[in-house]
Amino acid sequence: MHRAGTRRQGRMPRAFRQEKEQMKLLHFMKKESSGLARTTLELVKYEELAGHKTCIREPGTETVIWGHLNGDADIELIHSQLHPSSYHNGKPKVMWMHGEPLSSVGNGVSMKAIVDLAPVCDAFICMRKEEHVIWNSIRRTHLVPKGIDLDVYKPLPGITEKLSGAPAVLYYENWRGQRNPLLLCLAMQLVHQKIPNARLHLYNCNDKKMLDTFRALIANNKWWTFLRSIQGPVDDVNLLLNRVDIAVSCLYPLYARSIEAFGAGKAFISAGYKEEGYPWTCDYTPESMADAIIRCWEGYDKVDYRKWAEQKHDVQETVRQSIGIYERYL
Repeated sequence: MHRAGTRRQGRMPRAFRQEKEQMKLLHFMKKESSGLARTTLELVKYEELAGHKTCIREPGTETVIWGHLNGDADIELIHSQLHPSSYHNGKPKVMWMHGEPLSSVGNGVSMKAIVDLAPVCDAFICMRKEEHVIWNSIRRTHLVPKGIDLDVYKPLPGITEKLSGAPAVLYYENWRGQRNPLLLCLAMQLVHQKIPNARLHLYNCNDKKMLDTFRALIANNKWWTFLRSIQGPVDDVNLLLNRVDIAVSCLYPLYARSIEAFGAGKAFISAGYKEEGYPWTCDYTPESMADAIIRCWEGYDKVDYRKWAEQKHDVQETVRQSIGIYERYL
């Protein structure tokens, strides 16, 4: 198995050893607590490690969130809106497509904003092959792998205080609207029938109405037989992941930040995760999700999850490819 902390000690990250001309990269992103923000911060971190100058500004006020630039940017990267002063400044522009297309339409705001900005963009970048055809219908879209910071999300030696359960199953996505663990709770009811020691832990519930709803469901459905936690915000995601066996996403039809589990050396299950070669895939039904959890637990050691993250979800590779895309528009 891969040992945490041995991968990049004493040298530049392996993806960036080749020489590249320095670019000045200006990102526009709203300051918020979200997967979009965390992904953007990871991108600029590794752009800097690759030798480029980076800056993040809020699109409404141009307040600097990260870094600085001396003089003009070579290219502007849009993550959430764009400051009006940039609309006609002649700089190349690429928009990162963080959101899930169906939700972008469903929330009544995001897709319209994307379409409104499309005419000023030279291209889009997306990170999941299943959505490429949608974004590419609006503006030419490049596909890069969806990566995470493997220096942050990693196995922690000596973590002995696991959350209860064998397996201990975790849900920690942001709860909102249809993004909630209802189907996972139903799946765990089935898992618990076959594996009595299986336990479910629900984290990151920040909405009181959602919390009240699930507490009522837990009491009425007697889910307390297997559900051991229903908690609020997560302070240390990597530590939490190191204390469980399996992380499950209920986002559908795509997947999002919960692939951080792979970085921590843990299994990940999602109906939206269909990467070729990964054995624990499922459909968006309680029965299929339960089957994937059971198969995963029974064959847990068939996959080196940390190695899978290094091969499929390293943000260094995301940045290496995206820098190549930026260079096309300079």
